[in-house]
Amino acid sequence: MSKTSVNVMSEAIGRWLKALEEYPGWKEHRRKRFGHTLYYDDPFSTREPPGDFVFSGEIDSQHDVIMTYLGVSQSLNTLKQTQYYFRNYPFRNHEVSKFEHLTNTCEMYFSRFYEMKERLKKHFNALKIAAPQYKIEGGTFIRQFERAFNSEIRARHGIHHHGRYEDLALDRIFLTESIAESRKDSGWRREHNADYRRLSKEWADRVRQSGIRLDAFMEELAKATLTICNFLRVA
Repeated sequence: MSKTSVNVMSEAIGRWLKALEEYPGWKEHRRKRFGHTLYYDDPFSTREPPGDFVFSGEIDSQHDVIMTYLGVSQSLNTLKQTQYYFRNYPFRNHEVSKFEHLTNTCEMYFSRFYEMKERLKKHFNALKIAAPQYKIEGGTFIRQFERAFNSEIRARHGIHHHGRYEDLALDRIFLTESIAESRKDSGWRREHNADYRRLSKEWADRVRQSGIRLDAFMEELAKATLTICNFLRVA
């Protein structure tokens, strides 16, 4: 079975990062950074926070390509993880209602699309600097992404600029819970729980389907990055 471009990209990044260990001063800088992170709150520590490490121009541009690609990948993985938030309700004492839990998770899900779009922009900008000899159609790729996930991006825009995410099915969750609480009615409570289970499953399935579509975008991004960046190819 042939490797996907994402797999090849992962291996290429691993090789590049391993080679980076030999860059003068980099290993020592990382050691100081890790030490500062571990002991930053120790009142007796005399460790000074390390400043930013400065690479040469070529390595710096390559590093930006690697880090911005990993940023896009991280956004995708975080987005996929929201299906587990939809599937699990961890609150048992009504600290957070089922309605609030679903609404918060929906908003988190939508926000990941905007985050991924912004990180895609950063990655294409990094590619332009690292490989100026190529004509890179980042704008075309991002417009395709926006068209494919227009409803999610519009929902995030509405949340950010206007108010909480609203949906009739979510409103029903809120109403059935309110009625069950006010009337102490077990019938409405069963109705509420059934509605919640159905809706949470629908959202988890939606995330899973979005993840499959996003994997296709990630595959094309990895393929383009490997094509453009000579430093990621096996000599």
